[in-house]
Amino acid sequence: MTTACILIATADPATLESLTLTLRSHDYMVQVAHSGLAVHNLVQRMPPDLALLDLRLPETSVLALASGFRRDATSPFFPIVVLAPTNDADAKVAALEAGADDVLVMPVVLGELLARMRSLLRVKQGQAALLAERNKTRLLYGIQQELTSTLEIDAVVSRTVRLMVEAVQATQGSMIVFDPHGKVWRRTLARRGLSATEETVVTRQVLETGLGGLAVQTRTPQLVMDTEHDERWLHFANDASQVRSAIAVPLLTSDATLGVLTLTHPEPGHFTPAELDLLSTATGQISTALRNATLYSLLREAEAGRERFLNMLTHDLRGPLAGISGCLQVLEHAVPPDERMFVEMAQIACLTQERLIDDMLDVYKADGQLMAVELSAFSLSELAAEVLTTLRGTAADRNLELTVALPAHPYVRADRPKMLRVLLNLGSNALKFTQSGFVRITAQQTTKWMLLEVRDSGIGIPAEQLDQVFDRFFQGEQHGARRGTGLGLAFCREAIRAHGGRVWAESQVGCGTTMFATIPLAEES
Repeated sequence: MTTACILIATADPATLESLTLTLRSHDYMVQVAHSGLAVHNLVQRMPPDLALLDLRLPETSVLALASGFRRDATSPFFPIVVLAPTNDADAKVAALEAGADDVLVMPVVLGELLARMRSLLRVKQGQAALLAERNKTRLLYGIQQELTSTLEIDAVVSRTVRLMVEAVQATQGSMIVFDPHGKVWRRTLARRGLSATEETVVTRQVLETGLGGLAVQTRTPQLVMDTEHDERWLHFANDASQVRSAIAVPLLTSDATLGVLTLTHPEPGHFTPAELDLLSTATGQISTALRNATLYSLLREAEAGRERFLNMLTHDLRGPLAGISGCLQVLEHAVPPDERMFVEMAQIACLTQERLIDDMLDVYKADGQLMAVELSAFSLSELAAEVLTTLRGTAADRNLELTVALPAHPYVRADRPKMLRVLLNLGSNALKFTQSGFVRITAQQTTKWMLLEVRDSGIGIPAEQLDQVFDRFFQGEQHGARRGTGLGLAFCREAIRAHGGRVWAESQVGCGTTMFATIPLAEES
């Protein structure tokens, strides 16, 4: 049975009576308006699924109404059928050009009207599904951007809870994270004010007999429509929070359970299979971010097991990225052209993650010895286009002027992939710490070297920190900027050293920073 809501706008009693009786007899809900102003107010308060607008409507031009609804980007889409008093071709053309989807001449043939309405409602339903899918894609992309901007495990946990609460309009969220041995490693609980001992007890009970534990044990998302009538929900004594609906989703990889996320709401039935589907889709991104943050934390905490860890890092991070990149290559040819930008943005994000992995591996492998390089002669200008393509999205998001002007001659003798990463890391770092103004990447020849300069108009670096900015894991004052790994500039120093050059920074707080690096010139043939 259809439950579409139809707005009938006419001042003619006979037309109104005929249309109302017909539509209600076919199980449509009906809204009625007798003037243009009433139509406008109804649409603002409760948009219909379809509108029937009589051209004879007083006070406001029906064509002006239709045109206004189509121009208003905030107005939800609904099909408009104009009812014309005469079979005037010019009037029909004017109505269609104003934004109407169809024109019928009165008195209307009711069977024809119902058939045209069903057709337009199918179109509206299809557009709504496409819009919902597009909004879902945008949401998931935003989640990916937010979660992959840091490798700090506590930040990933807190951001995950916040983003998922917002995504499904929950009121509370909790998350339990396991270490690689399956033991509870991190947790953030919805219940506040508990001591560490009480948190441990609650966590154990949830995992043993609660909804979160069931999600972990079955590796399957769990949806509770009403906790009062579902034995899967664990009720705690002296719990002041009102929970009537809940969702628990396990955070999984192919071979491990990383944790479990639980979201709640005080109204029964608040969560539906649609929210469950959204969360299930998002858990893939959450699990990847969580795995990366876990590995990064272990990297900082387990220096003694470096070689073993680097092998695990290469396998566990490169493997999923390779799979994602392969899928994106397939999607690039499968999605419509107007949706392709999302694939391109995801591909750039994958390349950024690959560069981050390479930075971590190279910095640790070079510890105590020069980084291995493969030298060849090339022009820095050959790297300019890729640097600009990779960084311009971030520059545009921050409203910054990005300039990449690298000379075609003379050639440098260097490791081309590593020089590209040096340029990208220095440029990314400059963009991160610049709130307004510009970032300029240039180079000029000196006696024996090519002098690379990355200049920004950012917040600057205190003098006492200039000698530390290229140290491993060093992170200065962020002032609202996203925290990174503290390895990008460390890689730049090791890479430039491996070429016999040097890298340094000059800065004035509040006036910006310039990063310098010297790269050997190729011998003239």
